[in-house]
Amino acid sequence: MPDSSPPLVRTALLMPLIHHFEEHGGDVDLLLADMQISNAIRTDFDRLIPVKAIYETIDEIATRLGDPFLGATVGRDMARNAMGPVTKHLTREQTVGNLLDRFLISVGSYGNSTNYRLENDGQNATLKMTRKAQPDANPAHPDALTLALLVEQIRPRVGQSWDPKNVLAVVVDETVVPDWLLPRSSLITGSKMGLTLRFPSLWMVLNQAYSPGDTPLGETNKEYGTLAEAVRSFCKEHMSDPKLDITKTARACRLHPKALSRKLSNEDTSFKAILDDQRRQFAIAAIGQGKMTVTEIALRTGFTQASNFTRAYRRWTGEAPSDARSKQR
Repeated sequence: MPDSSPPLVRTALLMPLIHHFEEHGGDVDLLLADMQISNAIRTDFDRLIPVKAIYETIDEIATRLGDPFLGATVGRDMARNAMGPVTKHLTREQTVGNLLDRFLISVGSYGNSTNYRLENDGQNATLKMTRKAQPDANPAHPDALTLALLVEQIRPRVGQSWDPKNVLAVVVDETVVPDWLLPRSSLITGSKMGLTLRFPSLWMVLNQAYSPGDTPLGETNKEYGTLAEAVRSFCKEHMSDPKLDITKTARACRLHPKALSRKLSNEDTSFKAILDDQRRQFAIAAIGQGKMTVTEIALRTGFTQASNFTRAYRRWTGEAPSDARSKQR
């Protein structure tokens, strides 16, 4: 007889979203009570619960926070900060191929609700996730989380070869995938039964230097003459993050934000000035090279809206990016 039991997953998969909810002022006790989930999951990460409860809880968190990109945001933070039950196994893998092999091994130990398969025809590599049963709840945010986790792990390993035009993702709902993750041209709406991510086969063997996003600056192999130089390097590496702020940077420096601000002031600069200058330098150089669209440059410099990027570029140079580019023709 076929197994009629509901798909189950370990509650460890829900914890990054619970932590995100709590960090943004959410009442976790009330949330779990409303969703009829035992508070014990906060310490018992191996407890198995129906995947439907996971999906419904994630949807409820998105609703209570008013965040249409909840899944993608948490997936990005998991990838960049090496947090969460699956991500912690991925940080040592240098190539995309090894990364995905480790991902497939790790994700299978956290539940029985999905099957993953990696295909490679020599031209494109395709990672497919297929649900074993039609979901009883909306999987849009969980799928966006998975997509963001994968993209944000693949992108730094690919380095300069990364081009979203070469990426195709089939998702349940395109509206929960923000532009800073993938442009709408890289998305196709699919069914609730799964998720697909396709990219060039060549990326599987690329081996760019990679380290988790929050590696303390004092523990990297780089040596910095001043704190400002260290912050400048961190901002250069992470400026595509639209939520990059002094708190994240201070954590990487192992300083309190106020202490970082004070020390930078003693060096006659500030976090805001350093980040703005790094984005300015990249944007001007990228516009001049003409290899990326204005939208792609905006995303690479941490702007989620092209209009905000245009205002910043005009402040930096006195002209709009479109005008600067037209002069090159």
